[in-house]
Amino acid sequence: MSTAPADVRSFYGLGRDFLSTTRLYLQHWMWRRQVQYLLHPTITRETEITNVADIAIWLVDLAQQLPNAQLDGYDISSSQFPPREWLPSNVKLETLDALAEVPSSLVGAYDVIHVGLVVLVAGDDPMPLLRNLIKMLKPGGYLQWDEADLGGLHRRTPNPSASKRSLDALYELVDERFNPAGFSWSWVRSLDDLLRQEGLTVIENKYFQIPDEIAHPWTHMLLLSLGELVQNVKDSGDDAQKWWDLYVEAIEEARHGASVRMGMVVAVGRKPISQVY
Repeated sequence: MSTAPADVRSFYGLGRDFLSTTRLYLQHWMWRRQVQYLLHPTITRETEITNVADIAIWLVDLAQQLPNAQLDGYDISSSQFPPREWLPSNVKLETLDALAEVPSSLVGAYDVIHVGLVVLVAGDDPMPLLRNLIKMLKPGGYLQWDEADLGGLHRRTPNPSASKRSLDALYELVDERFNPAGFSWSWVRSLDDLLRQEGLTVIENKYFQIPDEIAHPWTHMLLLSLGELVQNVKDSGDDAQKWWDLYVEAIEEARHGASVRMGMVVAVGRKPISQVY
């Protein structure tokens, strides 16, 4: 489920083409590898699930676990939806601006809502999105929010002789160009507090680190994201060669072991039975 207000769209330089979609699938499967579940075990254990909302990739996997539930996927654009004919029979994908007014047909419609990796579109204020998600939950429904801790993003090398100079320089350029407002995304590390603030009972709030054994593929996945941002700059014509040269050098640094990592947060909250909207 994604959207972006005007002050955040300037940061969201990621694409929606073939490589971008490939990166999303890789991102999803690597995330699942670390977390080890799609839906938090408490949700599947304690809830009779009939309606779930999320985005396409996650729902296609979930359809195998919940073949009798209706699974609705939403995004602000349909450009990365797979063909409708190839979706599981219980999965439906539609466009939706998740920061706009919630359509009346979706108010209180879902037993479970899953949202993930929307930090770039939420910016420094996730509350409008959070309140809309809660509004879409049935009383007693669950919200599972999986998020990347961009504020904790860092680069490492396996030994002192390995370089990460170009990686560091490229990320500094990305921050200067795409994050002029200086967003810190510090809210990601206190998602549980935000859920409580809106009246939810927190079931889980867990922070996952990226271990050494998957640092290499994780870095390659993030380099794909960087490539989308570099392409954005190339298309504008501004400092294109400088960005491209750094990107090529960063790829070479990663080949020799330099890594980019960020923490992962999973927060799960339950809407009170007494809370209608």
